[in-house]
Amino acid sequence: MASDEGGEYELVYFRRLDDEFNKVNRFYKCKVEEVLKEADSLTKQMDEAIEEGSMSHEQSSSDGSSSHDEDDAEKEEEKTKNQSNNNNGNVVRLSPLEVLDHVKMNNTSETPRSTIKGFLKVPRHTELKFTRENLRKVEERLKRAFVEFYQKLRLLKSYSFLNTLAFSKIMKKYDKITSRSASAAYMRMVDNSYLGSSDDVTRLMERVEATFIKHFSNANRSKGMSILRPKAKRERHRTTFTMGFFSGCAAALFIALIGSLQLLLVMLFLPFNILYRSSRFFLLTCIFHCIAAPLYKVTLPDFFLGDQLTSQVQAIRSLEFYVCYYGWGDFRRRENTCTSSGLFNTFNFIVAVIPFVARLLQCLRRLFEEKDPMQGLNGLKYFVTIVAVTMRTAYVLDKGFTWLVLAWVFSAIAAIGSTYWDLVFDWGLLQRHSKNWWLRDKLLVPSKRVYYLAMVLNVLLRFAWLQTVLGYNLVPLHKQTTVAIVASLEIIRRGIWNFFRLENEHLNNVGKYRAFKSVPLPFNYDEDGDKDE
Repeated sequence: MASDEGGEYELVYFRRLDDEFNKVNRFYKCKVEEVLKEADSLTKQMDEAIEEGSMSHEQSSSDGSSSHDEDDAEKEEEKTKNQSNNNNGNVVRLSPLEVLDHVKMNNTSETPRSTIKGFLKVPRHTELKFTRENLRKVEERLKRAFVEFYQKLRLLKSYSFLNTLAFSKIMKKYDKITSRSASAAYMRMVDNSYLGSSDDVTRLMERVEATFIKHFSNANRSKGMSILRPKAKRERHRTTFTMGFFSGCAAALFIALIGSLQLLLVMLFLPFNILYRSSRFFLLTCIFHCIAAPLYKVTLPDFFLGDQLTSQVQAIRSLEFYVCYYGWGDFRRRENTCTSSGLFNTFNFIVAVIPFVARLLQCLRRLFEEKDPMQGLNGLKYFVTIVAVTMRTAYVLDKGFTWLVLAWVFSAIAAIGSTYWDLVFDWGLLQRHSKNWWLRDKLLVPSKRVYYLAMVLNVLLRFAWLQTVLGYNLVPLHKQTTVAIVASLEIIRRGIWNFFRLENEHLNNVGKYRAFKSVPLPFNYDEDGDKDE
């Protein structure tokens, strides 16, 4: 009986092991097929770029000095053609000059003009123009595409090696426990499978290295490989955080003594390559994209910054008050005439809804591009929030019972909807069938109590503004003091939200295999033209 039971356990063990191996093997084969197709696309892009460069050189020089470039292009075409035939069978390839008949330039830059063209269904492909500026853009895009493609190949090769090593260790452990020698036979099966025997990825890596070194690093192998395989910087995050935090606090106090806000603005817009210019300009670009929504493609930094701005409404209103108080000279007379001004109250409402309008327009842009109905629901959430802010502002200006009821109803709806969206969609929690009770299956923080505490705090801080809406004074404080405290609590809530939102974004990237950047290629190749011919 014991032997029969042990045999059943072994049968279950090998069945599960085979299932896992087949899953790994299928996934690896699927990804290799994808990179082979991508390699063929990159080959066409290189053919077109080489021919465009040679054609441009011919047009700019009449003494026939471009014959050497044409010879290189023809040699490269012949080489890539043979390599493609080895990988894909007997595929008919066009000559470089014939390739140009099927090629148009992709307009991948995201501008308001391109957005309007996309909305009006205007083609985003333009005819080829052999200019130095176009050649520079083509080279830059192809260089980025090759670097990302090479990183993908490296991860696939690592995936194959690590999984093969894992099966080897599993079988060695099995041999040790059962005192058998089954690992050799099982590993022969693994080595003979596509996972263990395919060398497509290795050959593609060699091709990418050769092409990249030849065309993008002037045949300098060490330079090319340093770009393809950059060394990871080892950093101590605790030291970086501590130094950055206290240095920032010290710099803010120092600047406040000598120049205050003006110096901060000068530093933000400083065009010189000092004081983290790339980071400053990146922040300015994201701010501009939020202001100009929905005219630009919405990316994670854009809508993430938009979410931060929705928690800074009181800070933006305070900035408006400072402009009025100091700009109109009230500080000299020690009086406040701003709040009694109709123009001030109008702008007080406008600046309060600008962040929510920006997020609403971003959601509509994503709904139009991605056809994701969840973006429509997210946009509806921000629309209700805009209505709630409008009702609350009207109630503050006109203490009427009707405005109070409307402010209470719409604020409650907005708070409930926003809280549910925070916990379920932004944080990915409240999953009924999760192995972690009402959380999610994958958690990066070891202690589950942190998630439960964060959910409770998020709900409490979401509804902290009810004191300002309903007028209840839980503590004997001045009205503006209460507003400042509630605004500070909202910033704390947003900081907690940021942590779990980024955690969920990281887990989604891992779950959906989004480990690479999508680099737009410079050319659009007309496949239909090939079929017609």
